[in-house]
Amino acid sequence: MTNVTLQLSDDLQQFVASEAQAGQFSGPADYIQALIERAKVGKARLANLLIEGLESGEPISLDAAEWQRIRSEVEQRRAHG
Repeated sequence: MTNVTLQLSDDLQQFVASEAQAGQFSGPADYIQALIERAKVGKARLANLLIEGLESGEPISLDAAEWQRIRSEVEQRRAHG
């Protein structure tokens, strides 16, 4: 494993220490490592979703009315859990 030195402002250092202590981490380094791993997994998931979308079929045109319908549906889903 390679060591990396980070320079954080006092605010960020306190935040990381607090989050590490509040979570199930042995210290700030483990907390930061978990954040990086989560970002890595998220990036891979996004790439897979983009590929899935590209391979999902023929593209369709979306006009302003269809985008508005989609936005309304998303807002309704968010409002109702």
